[in-house]
Amino acid sequence: MNLKSNNKNLSLFFIVIILFSFANAQKNTAIWVTIDTSKFFEDTESFASAKQKTLDFARQCALQKAIPEEVAITSLLTDFSGQSGDIYEEQTAYSIFALSSISGYITEQKIESAKIAGFENNIFEYRVKLRVKIQPATGERNPAILLELQVKNNFIKDGGKLVVMAKPSIDGYLYLFDFMADNSVLLMLPNRQMKNNFIKANKWLRFPPENTFNCFVGLMPGTEMTTETIFGVFCVNPIADIDKFQQAQPRSNLPGIILSENGFVNFQKWLSNVPLSQRVEKAVKINIVK
Repeated sequence: MNLKSNNKNLSLFFIVIILFSFANAQKNTAIWVTIDTSKFFEDTESFASAKQKTLDFARQCALQKAIPEEVAITSLLTDFSGQSGDIYEEQTAYSIFALSSISGYITEQKIESAKIAGFENNIFEYRVKLRVKIQPATGERNPAILLELQVKNNFIKDGGKLVVMAKPSIDGYLYLFDFMADNSVLLMLPNRQMKNNFIKANKWLRFPPENTFNCFVGLMPGTEMTTETIFGVFCVNPIADIDKFQQAQPRSNLPGIILSENGFVNFQKWLSNVPLSQRVEKAVKINIVK
């Protein structure tokens, strides 16, 4: 009688283990998601900007659809504000970068369609159908790794200089990216002029360093304001495969390497190889104005 009971308990134990292993395998398996969505814009918005914003929204929807687990919304909200003359903007932006680093990474992407779906009363609808492959994030954050990231000015005149300030909580390596309005990605640090990206704990790093070189920003053609995202990745160790970013063409007015329209996906693949316990990311918006 006891032997049968023990065997029954042992069988249940193995069933639980199998189900737990299967659940973990499912959680760690990449999945494909298709999103067909649209956003509405005033006719003052450029079509290029509308496409980028709708594409970003579709990516957010895909990540949320693929990873239905509850995520603390407060950890995904970043407030941006800035002032330039009579121009003032304050908004709460939902960061796709924060969402992807917590929930999963887009490692493959296909834009099946991107077009204007309607135009009425000075308002147009931009629709995007996007198919992406998402690799779920694994591991846990190290609360001891922190990064402060700032820009000297959130609003910069067309042709003006970009200055970024960063301060980590421990010694490590800083990687700076510019996610531009045309969906391309610029690796700003390290670059040919500043190959050493090591940064000391609790010390502010100014990029670019004073009296060295300048980072000039510019409007997208035909626009009065262009929004870009400066993204910092801090890691306790140098991140491998950074040389993959060196295959793209340099941009004349900014130091570093610029990636093509697939830059976002290439960035996500690169970031997904670094354990969450060894890194932290921060994003800050800049607005380029006339």
